[in-house]
Amino acid sequence: HSATRTLSRCMPAAFSLRRLLSAPFAVTPRCATLFRRWVALLVLLEAASRWDALRWLYTDSGALPRRSVLPDPAEDLLAWAVCAHAWHGSLAWAQALTALQASAAVGLFFGARGAGVLAWWLHLSACLRVPPLIFILDRYLHLLLAFAVLLPTPPPSGGSSLASLLLAVQLVAIYQDAGGAKLRDPAAAWSLDAPVAALDTYLRHTPPAR
Repeated sequence: HSATRTLSRCMPAAFSLRRLLSAPFAVTPRCATLFRRWVALLVLLEAASRWDALRWLYTDSGALPRRSVLPDPAEDLLAWAVCAHAWHGSLAWAQALTALQASAAVGLFFGARGAGVLAWWLHLSACLRVPPLIFILDRYLHLLLAFAVLLPTPPPSGGSSLASLLLAVQLVAIYQDAGGAKLRDPAAAWSLDAPVAALDTYLRHTPPAR
């Protein structure tokens, strides 16, 4: 009986501690919806920016034909099976996949989790098709799409999950990695008195700046 009384006294404290530790990672339904919608908009923006380069980067008549960038099918058949962009080398095929990815992003925007899975796979496929051109931002979008799919629907009052915890860790890692790289830049291009400011260079290469 004494053990039961001790346990009953400890349970409220344990639940309070659990709520305290999980509160920073709690997600409300509104936040989850906004997160998925912003990720969907990023996918739409990425697909739109890629459209004009499809002929040159995703066809066999462009600068990166499939046989020049992908492993030999006899050695790595899995890569060719997963990469839908490698199934055909025509411009029409690349355009169809990009349009499908944009459609999947629209579905994700309106809450269709299956559409998010499709958008995630097509983003992975597009990255596998042109491995020399994949940078850290492509990897970040890949992870954000995965979280958009895996993040469970929270209760009305909000709640935390393993996915929300990992998402928080991922966001911290993104900013820590980006900030550390800027501070360690040998050319100090991100300093205020840089001869050629990196931020100015990046902005001048964006469509709005052009």
